[in-house]
This record gives sequence, C-alpha cells and structure tokens, in this order.
Amino acid sequence: MRPAVREARRTDHREAWQVARAAGGALHTVLGIALLFVVAVNVFNATGRYLFGMSMTGADELMVYTVVWMVMAGAVLALARREHISVNLLPSYATGRWRHLLNAIHDAAALFACAYATYASYLFLVRIARLGTTSMGLGIPMTVPHAALVAGFAGLAIVAGVLLVRDLDALARNGPEGERAS
Repeated sequence: MRPAVREARRTDHREAWQVARAAGGALHTVLGIALLFVVAVNVFNATGRYLFGMSMTGADELMVYTVVWMVMAGAVLALARREHISVNLLPSYATGRWRHLLNAIHDAAALFACAYATYASYLFLVRIARLGTTSMGLGIPMTVPHAALVAGFAGLAIVAGVLLVRDLDALARNGPEGERAS
C-alpha cells in the first residue's frame, strides 16, 4: 500500500474516533442532565407528598423508566470507553499481542452475549406490543421502557463489534492501537 493512501486512512480513522469521542461526551452530558431531572422529579414529588399531601401521578414510573434508559445508554458508553466493570487481572499484565488477543476474546464474548440479549429483548418487546399493555401511572405503552433493553443491548453489540474489529486489526499488526493503560 502506498504511504499516501496509508496516511489518508489513518487520518480518516482519527477523524472517526474524534467524532465518536465527541458523541460520547455529548451522551455523557445528556445522561448527567437526565440524572438531575430524575432527582428534581423525586424532590418535587416528595415535597408535594409530605408537605401538601398530594403527589404527581406516575412520578415513580417516570423516574424508573428514565433510569432504565440511562443505565442502558451508560452501559454502551462505558463499553465504548472500556470503563465497564470487568475482571481484567490477566489483560492488565499482558502486553502487545497477548493483550490484543485477550481484548479480542472479551469483545467477541460481549458481542455474542449482547447480540443474543438483543434478540431475546426484541422477542419480548414484540410480545408486549401485541398485548398493548400500558403503564398504570403514566398510561404510556410498555413498549417504551422495554425498548430501552433492545436499544441498549443492540448498542452494546455494535460497540463490541467495533472494538473486536479494532482489536483484531491491532493483533494482526501488533500495533499500539486499541491498547490502553488499565
């Protein structure tokens, strides 16, 4: 491959990672704002309940459903940044090709587990949609909170696939890309 083409590809990859980092930062900010929203709803509801003897209908549901969406989005973000909870004793001491191999094995396991969870969640979502159930407090279709699982697991599977490709590429080249200090 010619050096100019190789450099152009490196530049494209760097730009793609910069866009991904910016999107991750934006998601991080949105999740923080959503958490503040949940806290505000909780304070407002508790104040109304204990000081004025009335509470918002569906406030508890709203908080729970928002947190479910936040957890799934946060899980995708954590996997993309490799900040998720993991037992990484072996990879933390491995270097070079061994580290890339261990990361690739982890990524493959995450890809298959999350792809299966996406499929199972989708089947459940379809079943719930057919029943047409709605939440008791807010009256929203139960497909809305359950869709968080489909979206979250699908996002996790996509991120795991991208990480797998990156780690396999680094393994093949034995390069430092994809290697991060743990």
